[in-house]
Amino acid sequence: MEAKVLSEAKVYVGTYAKYNNGSLSGAWLDLSDYSDKEEFYEACRELHKDEEDAEYMFQDWENVPEGLIGESWISENFFSLRDAVEDLSDTEQEAFFVWCNYKSHDL
Repeated sequence: MEAKVLSEAKVYVGTYAKYNNGSLSGAWLDLSDYSDKEEFYEACRELHKDEEDAEYMFQDWENVPEGLIGESWISENFFSLRDAVEDLSDTEQEAFFVWCNYKSHDL
């Protein structure tokens, strides 16, 4: 099994309005390009600048534990956790993923 690495996390960002109108229009955003959640959401706003007050829909993601993301949200702590686990080995990061997916309700 290939280890999941937070530094390689990416999210496909669409909007609910586009989806409800039959479009999957959006783009993959590499989370390593952003230092924090606000910078990430600024990129989302730029991506979907054709919509006023867009509701973002995270239609798919890779290398992000389930406890840190959902269809309409990303954890406040994702970016600080990504930076904190950077020095862990792949095995340790995989263990972190498992923990996040099963025990991280308060992250």
